[in-house]
Amino acid sequence: MQSSPSSPRCVHKFGGASLADGQRIRRVAELLLQRAPDRPIAVVSAVEGVTSQLDLLAREAAAGAVDMTRMRVRHRSLLAELELDPEHLNRHFAELSTVLNAIRAARELRAEHRDHVLSFGERASARIVAAHLSQRGVRAVPIDAYDLGLVTDSNHGRARVLPQSAERVRSALERIDAICVITGFVAADAQGRVTTLGRNGSDVSAALIGEAMGAREVVFWKEVDGVMSADPKLVPQARRIEQLSYASARELTAHGASVLHPEAVEVLERCGVAGRVRCTRTPRDEGTRVEPSASEPDFLGVTTRNQLALLSLEASDTALEQLAASAARHGLEPVWIGVDEGRAKLLAPQGEALERSALELGSRAQIQRNVASLTAFHRAEVAEELDRALAAARIAVLARWRSGRSSRPCLALEASQLAAAAACLHERLVNLPAIERVAPRSA
Repeated sequence: MQSSPSSPRCVHKFGGASLADGQRIRRVAELLLQRAPDRPIAVVSAVEGVTSQLDLLAREAAAGAVDMTRMRVRHRSLLAELELDPEHLNRHFAELSTVLNAIRAARELRAEHRDHVLSFGERASARIVAAHLSQRGVRAVPIDAYDLGLVTDSNHGRARVLPQSAERVRSALERIDAICVITGFVAADAQGRVTTLGRNGSDVSAALIGEAMGAREVVFWKEVDGVMSADPKLVPQARRIEQLSYASARELTAHGASVLHPEAVEVLERCGVAGRVRCTRTPRDEGTRVEPSASEPDFLGVTTRNQLALLSLEASDTALEQLAASAARHGLEPVWIGVDEGRAKLLAPQGEALERSALELGSRAQIQRNVASLTAFHRAEVAEELDRALAAARIAVLARWRSGRSSRPCLALEASQLAAAAACLHERLVNLPAIERVAPRSA
C-alpha cells in the first residue's frame, strides 16, 4: 500500500451519524478501501449518541451511581454486527470504569475528568473502524490523536491546539504505512491530561491534521448531500451549493449552518487546504467544495438557529450597557445585541444563564422564549423582499438587524413559525428576478 512520498494525502472525517450501525461502518470502510493505495487518513467521531451517553455517565458518577451497561451493550452490538471479537474494547471499558469510580469517590465532576470520560467515544470508534478494515484485508491502525503529538492548552472542554503540534503530527504520520484511523475531538495538554476540543471538535481535528500534512483535501463525510441552501428538515426543496469560498463558508457556519464547524473552516483558510462536504450514501457525488475562491450563485441560502430567547429593556442611554454587562456576568454569549423598535434587545441561547440574567434585571426586562433566528445570503439587497414575503405569510418579526462585513439581513421570530418562514423566504429568494446589484452596507 505505497503512494509517492511527494503525493499529498487526503484526510477523511466521518461523523457519528456515519458510524451509527454496522451497515454504515461497512460503508465507511468501503470508501477508505477504495482509496487505500493513497494511504487515506481517517478521523472519526464517537458513534452517534455516545458522547451524550458518556456525559450522562460522568454526571451520574458524580452523583454516586456508575452503570456502564448501556455503553457496553451499544459497542458490543456494533462489534457483533461487524463479526469482530466482542471483547475487543474490554481494556477501554476497564479504564472507563476506573475513571467513573474515581469520580464517584470524589463526588464531584472536574473538567479534566469529564474530558477523560468523553474521550472514550472517539477512542472506541477508532478501534472498531480500524479492526473492521483489518478484517477486510488492509493494514489499518487506530491512533489516539494525543499519541501523534496533538497538544493543547489546559482549557478542558474547549481546548486550543498549540502550534508545535503540526510538525509532531506530520512526522508521526509520515512514518506509518497504513490507513490511520485517528480520534477526532480528543487531544492532551502538556502534562499529558486528556483534553477535548469542544462540541463537534472532530471537524477541527480533521482540519488540523490536514494542515499538518499539507493535505490535498479534507473531506467531511456526512449524511447530507453537501452544504445546502437551507436546513432540509425545514425546507425539503433546499439545494446543494456546489462551491463555496472560505469566507462564505465561515459566514454560513457563523449564522447557524451546522454542516461545517466554523473553527475547521478557519484552519482550512489559514493553511489554504481545500475542504469538501460529501455524503456517504451517494459517494459518487462531488458534494460541496470549499476553497479560496469559488464561483458561487447569487443566492447561497437561508440559515437558521433555534432554541433562542429574546431579552429586552426599554431603550435608554444605558440599556444596552446593562444588557451586555448582565450577559457577561452570567457567561451568556449573545447571538445579537442592539436597539430595535425602541427597545434594547439581546438574543441568546435559551437556558439557565439567560434566565439568571433576566432575573437580575428584574421587572424592567421582558423575556420572550422559544425564539429562532434566520439570516438570508444573497448578493442583492433583499431586506425589503424578506419583509414583504413574511408579511404576506402573516409571520411576525420580533427583531431585525444586520450582521458581518456583508451586512446580511437577520431576523428573529417565534420558533413555531421558523419552518414556514424558512420555506417562504427560500422560495422567494430562489425565484428572485434579476435586480440591480448594490454595494453592501457597512457593518
